Amino acid sequence: MRFVKLFLIGVVVLFVVLTALSLLFPGNVRISRTVEMAVAREKAYVALSDLRTWERWNGFIRGTPLTGKSFSSPAAGKGAQLRSDQLVITEGPSDTNYLSFDWNLVKGRRFQGGFSLLQIHPESLTVQYWFDFHLRWYPWEKLGIFVYDRQWGPMMKESLDSLKLYLENSP
Repeated sequence: MRFVKLFLIGVVVLFVVLTALSLLFPGNVRISRTVEMAVAREKAYVALSDLRTWERWNGFIRGTPLTGKSFSSPAAGKGAQLRSDQLVITEGPSDTNYLSFDWNLVKGRRFQGGFSLLQIHPESLTVQYWFDFHLRWYPWEKLGIFVYDRQWGPMMKESLDSLKLYLENSP
């Protein structure tokens, strides 16, 4: 009985310490990757805005077996959607320098992602791919920020590299 009490007290203390520690971490996290490519801003904008082209370059869409997939009409511009049984991606406000998308997973998880287009030199375009995560106060979510970058970063980088090849090799 003594060991059971000691164990329960230890669990409660550990939970309190982890909760207090997690409160030191931010509630919002942005993960981003960038790539530079030799394409016109307009060409990149059209490919990023049109959800039908995402299967050609986006690692998240290619790597996930999406069932019941459909696209809104039109499939580009504010309000355009890619729907499946697993997720819904909706294009939000955009302009020639910025595109935003709401990602809604069927399991209820929601987050935002998007692209920023920066053209400093006329012959090159820098594309930033980003995701914003809004975390609840739960210690396991707050401490999970250490895993998000390792989990999402490589797929984002692979997607940008595929986007670069797709855009530079298409007419």
